[in-house]
Amino acid sequence: MEKSIPSKKTYFRLLGYLKPYRNKSLIILILAALSTYIAVLPIQILGIAVDEIKIADKYLKNTQTEWHDAAAPDKTHAYELKSAIPLSKPLLTASQYVHTHWFNSYNTTMVTLLFLAVSFIIMNAVSGSIMLVHGFISAGLGQRLTYDLRNQLYGHIQRLPLAYFENNRTGNIMSRLMNDVNSLEQAIVGPIIAFITDMFKFGWIIFFCIRLDWQLSVIALVVCPFISLCTYGFGKKIRRAFRSLRDKTGELNSLIQDNISGIKVISGFAKEAEELERFQEKNYESYNLNIRILRLASTLRPVIDFITEMGAVVVICLGGYKVLQGQLSVGTFVIFFPYLQMMYGPITGLTRFYNQVQRAIVSTERIFEILDTPSDLKDSPDAVDLPPVHGLVEFRHVSFMYNQGVEVLTDINITARPGQMIALVGPSGSGKTTLTKLIPRFYDPEKGDICIDGHDIRHIKLHSLRTQMAMVLQDPFLFNDTIKSNIAYARSDAPDEEVKNAAIAANAHGFIAALPNGYDSIIGERGVKLSGGQKQRIAIARAILANPRILILDEATSSVDTETEQLIQKAIYSLVKGRTTFVIAHRLSTILHADLIVVLDNGKIVETGRHHELLANGGLYKKLFEMQFSAQGKTKQEISGTEVGKTESTDKQKQIIDLNGSA
Repeated sequence: MEKSIPSKKTYFRLLGYLKPYRNKSLIILILAALSTYIAVLPIQILGIAVDEIKIADKYLKNTQTEWHDAAAPDKTHAYELKSAIPLSKPLLTASQYVHTHWFNSYNTTMVTLLFLAVSFIIMNAVSGSIMLVHGFISAGLGQRLTYDLRNQLYGHIQRLPLAYFENNRTGNIMSRLMNDVNSLEQAIVGPIIAFITDMFKFGWIIFFCIRLDWQLSVIALVVCPFISLCTYGFGKKIRRAFRSLRDKTGELNSLIQDNISGIKVISGFAKEAEELERFQEKNYESYNLNIRILRLASTLRPVIDFITEMGAVVVICLGGYKVLQGQLSVGTFVIFFPYLQMMYGPITGLTRFYNQVQRAIVSTERIFEILDTPSDLKDSPDAVDLPPVHGLVEFRHVSFMYNQGVEVLTDINITARPGQMIALVGPSGSGKTTLTKLIPRFYDPEKGDICIDGHDIRHIKLHSLRTQMAMVLQDPFLFNDTIKSNIAYARSDAPDEEVKNAAIAANAHGFIAALPNGYDSIIGERGVKLSGGQKQRIAIARAILANPRILILDEATSSVDTETEQLIQKAIYSLVKGRTTFVIAHRLSTILHADLIVVLDNGKIVETGRHHELLANGGLYKKLFEMQFSAQGKTKQEISGTEVGKTESTDKQKQIIDLNGSA
């Protein structure tokens, strides 16, 4: 079943962003009403002039008086005939005054026509000036609304849980943040200004048309319901097409983003032709939707024009008959016909506005879908700032599941004392990464509690919690910025000397100094200009500079060569000293001297202990240990041999050095 699209509710919600700018909005409305009122007046001057010329011509034919004769006629049309034109009496009265007091030696009709011409110019100039100011203010307000909406959307995205990003493609989110917000300008800036102006103009024209001849006005308005029905019918189809187009645009952006990010893989497997074919397929779907929208819009305009032209024909026929019967002056008819065109202009303009709004409504709905996505992890009303911690981390009967599905973690109980290293071991999918994501509250457990120094983290403000911990991932993320900015990301105000010291501790200073621009070198998107080991050491330097009390390490040495591995291990030694550390272990040789090894399988803790204890138990850990090192061509004795007997040593460096490189 097709999802209903509550466009009215969506649009009124969008207009709700005007609330902080009530005064400016009121000024815009006043200027629009004033400018449109003045803009429709010059046409009346044209009608007055036509009637004046007609009266003067009749007078001349009857009296044989020349145009230059100042005495003929001595009264203008306002005094000869009661005119239906609203401006007739005030303008001709003013003209008569000017003629009597300043130009009494000139022909009355000539003075009147010149006065009307000057009035015509002045009114148009005043109307144009007001519209200019109106346009500047309206455009500024429209841009401000777009600015506010994008800020709100980006801020909300920052607060969304990780599950949202795991379930939605990056390109689609970017499309909503950039393309959809930009498209709102089509409904906020130009069209809104035009719509407000057209509606005021329509109101003033109806007011004057009824004063000129109410019968012609009623006939002219008969076509409006037919125009509205056509607009509504076509609008529903256009809105559906726009929604499909926006979805396809998001898919296209996601495909482009994936392909650009994975260009090395695409090139490495010679898949350029296949990816081009995928792109062309998505692009063709977008092309077809655009063609459909253009055809609908192109069909609507001729239909509306035909309806308005039929109304105009009836008005011309009836108006002409009234002129011939003496029921309507020629000047009044001359005014009525352009007013009729101006009346239908806002109605047809409304159809254009409606079509533009459909595109914006679809974009707005896509934006509101994100804004309406709840941020699952919010500070509780009683949340407090976490004081500087010692590093005691406790998991108390913790269970967790994704999206109310199968449990990923079941009844987890772990106590990590300050300064201890806790190693998490287990087959792929056993829940190691999920467990570490619970510590900084990327997710909340379904059951149980996680406490830091005795404080339940659900009652701690997120910011104060996460500023006291750091993460170093197996695939570290670096920004397309300088090395200095990447290291100082956790402490942007850190002096250069501290940044350098952190790099030295991470064994990164040597290769940084060798770069042409040193710490000011731009490293490219995701650190593409650096090797894997270099990126890892930059990430470690960043964590060292952050100086966290709690550290989470996703084994950083599983995909580098032995020499680089030793450099990273030494950097990790500088990092873990004195910190409570959780290590996700891929290479078991790196955690032989961990204070506690937690073995997970299918989300449950199946073993805990130190290395030699777990080997002696003969359980899953021993099986994983022997499988890993037999695959490397080494025996258990060669790997652990005499080193196992040294597990009580307090030398923390031996807790993290890979024995493959030191045995």
